[in-house]
Amino acid sequence: MIPFIDIHTHFAHSENGVVSVQNFHQKEWENGLFTEGVGLASVGLHPWFLTVENFENDFKKLAQLVENQFIIAIGECGLDKIKGTDFNFQMYAFERQIRLAESVSKPVVVHCVKAFNEVISIKKRLNPKVPIIIHGFNQNEIILKELIKNDFFISVGAAILREQNVSNAAKNLRNIPLNRLFFETDDKKVAIQKIYEMAANILEVNVSDLKIRIRDNFETTFKVF
Repeated sequence: MIPFIDIHTHFAHSENGVVSVQNFHQKEWENGLFTEGVGLASVGLHPWFLTVENFENDFKKLAQLVENQFIIAIGECGLDKIKGTDFNFQMYAFERQIRLAESVSKPVVVHCVKAFNEVISIKKRLNPKVPIIIHGFNQNEIILKELIKNDFFISVGAAILREQNVSNAAKNLRNIPLNRLFFETDDKKVAIQKIYEMAANILEVNVSDLKIRIRDNFETTFKVF
């Protein structure tokens, strides 16, 4: 059976027919919420919780964690102009994590708020071979075109469930190449199946065909299954 795949969630899931990648940031490591054997996971240094004082210790811990075979991506990490530490330091930390991802050949899941120009610029300069995925995409068509042109993958979440004339995620879904598309629940308590169903409706495809496409993307991007 082809599973529904949720590439980014902050909750533990054990539903039959669903493969989920649970995300953990540095504060959760400190609180002991991440333990070996949680299932597929992603770990990263989130820009909201970065500190200059703790960075090197946190990065060292991250570098150790990503050697675990069940950790299949680095992130979420990235840039946020609304919340978080000094923006220049955010860029430094983001670049370090991209280089780490390159060293272990695992994709990067990106948190980006009002900093798409900088994220694209960093990707161009570092030219990583690992896939870079923008999570929780809900931006306009201009930003989407730039991301696609620069070989980003796009993950769409619960914003797609809002009306298409309100949600950029729904409005621009047709403009995302199917071979660059993922779905996620992030921090929303919504079933990933609902997101697939809405996406299939917008794209005018069968849910089963969409599951196959996303499964194929997952296999090649995350190198699992």
